[in-house]
Amino acid sequence: MGSYGDHYVVGEEYRNSRDLETNEFLRWLNGPLDGGVNFGRGIAQLKQPGTDECEFLVFYSSDGGSKSPDPWEDIINLENGIVHYWGDSKAGDGPDPSQRSGNRIVKEAYCETYAKNNREEAPPVLLFVKEQSGRVTFNGLCIISGLEIGRHNHDGETVVNYRISLDILDADAVDLEWIHRKARTGIDVGGPEAWDHWVETGTVNRYSIYNDQIRSRSAQQPTGRFKELHSNIRAHFEGNTREQGKKLEHLIELILKDLDHVDEVEMTPDSGDRGVDLTGKIDLLADTPVPGPDTKIQFKAQVKNKASSVGGRELSRLASRIDDGEIGLFFTMSHYTKSAQEENLSTYPVRLFAGKDLISLLVQTDLVDDTDLNPRVVDEINDAV
Repeated sequence: MGSYGDHYVVGEEYRNSRDLETNEFLRWLNGPLDGGVNFGRGIAQLKQPGTDECEFLVFYSSDGGSKSPDPWEDIINLENGIVHYWGDSKAGDGPDPSQRSGNRIVKEAYCETYAKNNREEAPPVLLFVKEQSGRVTFNGLCIISGLEIGRHNHDGETVVNYRISLDILDADAVDLEWIHRKARTGIDVGGPEAWDHWVETGTVNRYSIYNDQIRSRSAQQPTGRFKELHSNIRAHFEGNTREQGKKLEHLIELILKDLDHVDEVEMTPDSGDRGVDLTGKIDLLADTPVPGPDTKIQFKAQVKNKASSVGGRELSRLASRIDDGEIGLFFTMSHYTKSAQEENLSTYPVRLFAGKDLISLLVQTDLVDDTDLNPRVVDEINDAV
């Protein structure tokens, strides 16, 4: 195995050069297999020779690090071990996303195994992300938790695509010998414990890169194309301190209203808000409705449009306004200090959204065009302020 490498480690970068002798992505992944994964495929599969059974799915995302325009973004949340990955539909493909080969592969694998709870036959997903030219980062071993139809507007045209939900399993590394053995023979021996546990029990142990939930400053800021969108929003929100703050409040209001399971979003009056800028409700069990009990929880949100860090004093002001049975949401374009995060975890019922989180929410809406806000949104916000 030495000539192909031994493991793929979560968070580690690997060379993806055209020279296969030095390629640590395709050469290592394909190894001694006949066929395998090719360059430039967003969705591919490793199939067992003879039976043609799909043993592994390989997802390759250029999300975040690429500057090329894309009508949608993959959401990869290593903090909570959750991924929302878009299929390979393009403008002009028509209403059936399964016409694309990658989407068809995923649909067949999901419908024949995952959807039928046939876990022993389900192909694991190997997730790679291109964050810079000539290199990929391994983002983990995943299972498919859902498949649904999504729609996006791209240059005035509606694109119908698959939105694939993944759970990243709690495995820091994946053994290449396991990958090659399973792909060659179909024998599933030597895989990560979290994979074996899911196959045996159906219980998901998710990966989390921030086990203590304390993030560095850099981990709270967007990168690549997300960074450009972040900068463009700041440019739109120029003005005095009050105007900058009100513009971001209106943007957060639009984002929350666009999200599923969030209702009754309202901005508080300018005067006397006492540290609360927005209110609303989040349905905790929207996907599994329960007759009788109200599953919606009230939230109070504060928004800070500032370049400097947010400290514990600002969080405590919001926390003091939260009543029993409510939660707090704090949004900033910047980041939170380490001490503020530690204090919040131990004391306050407040969920913190830094610049990276805000952008991740924004790109899941129709409020952006590539790396900028939709002009209609900019005009709406400016008119409101």
